[in-house]
Amino acid sequence: MAALEKTRLDYFQGVIAQMEQDKRFEQQGNIIFTILKDVIPDTPIYLDPDDFVELLFDFIRFNNSGIQKIMYSRQYIHDPRLLRTVTGTLIQQVIALSFDKHEDDGETDTSDLNVHKLTWPYRDTDVLDPDEEPDEWLAAIDRSEKWKAEQKVDRRKSGLARIDDKAMALFEEKKQNEEN
Repeated sequence: MAALEKTRLDYFQGVIAQMEQDKRFEQQGNIIFTILKDVIPDTPIYLDPDDFVELLFDFIRFNNSGIQKIMYSRQYIHDPRLLRTVTGTLIQQVIALSFDKHEDDGETDTSDLNVHKLTWPYRDTDVLDPDEEPDEWLAAIDRSEKWKAEQKVDRRKSGLARIDDKAMALFEEKKQNEEN
């Protein structure tokens, strides 16, 4: 758990704290923590911890024999990923329940899960927000277009893509020469 990001760590520490207070989980210690070890890295944290605990309890209750069959098999010793054949359905249930709970309001709180993509070399338009700085953004677009017109190539295009473009241009030129 030490390798988890803070929000995921806090979420699952809350889940574990609730499970420790829940008498239904007293007889299931090894199974619970084996399942949690498998699903924690990949399970979305959109559900309330209470809902996740309820879902986990029902999952264990209905899949107990399949879980034990895998946990006590020789194959599991050599390949712990084998447990995912059963726990994958728990992750799917968490996702489905997350969608169901947020279907009415149309939003899921993704907190820190936003992705921002920047490429190299940067363009001015990568770091400016057109809604917050419309004049600067338009000026950055003009600079980018001017540079592209002068250089005749997109400066972010990878070397391989440039090679492909040059190869295609040579191919087109050769084709035209053959036709003439």
